[in-house]
Amino acid sequence: MPVIEQLITSGDFFDWVLAGIAFEGVLLTGWLMYGAKSKQPLTLLPNLLAGASLMLAIKMVVTDAPWHWLAAALTAALLAHIVDLISRLREQL
Repeated sequence: MPVIEQLITSGDFFDWVLAGIAFEGVLLTGWLMYGAKSKQPLTLLPNLLAGASLMLAIKMVVTDAPWHWLAAALTAALLAHIVDLISRLREQL
């Protein structure tokens, strides 16, 4: 089995992507706390959470996780997306 196929079918690829998203969130939070002059980048955190939740959902499909965990991940993605949309709409008003 090719390496990439094995990484994807085992779910390990998605763990690496989730770790990258978590690292990005830590860097963004640190930048907000210590370097940013405005809190505008904070609006990116719900977007990261939505993406991480979708990536987790894909991992669950690939690894045959129970359906209720998949539903929870998709619900979390939806809620994070709604928060992201509301914050972006408020910025424009």
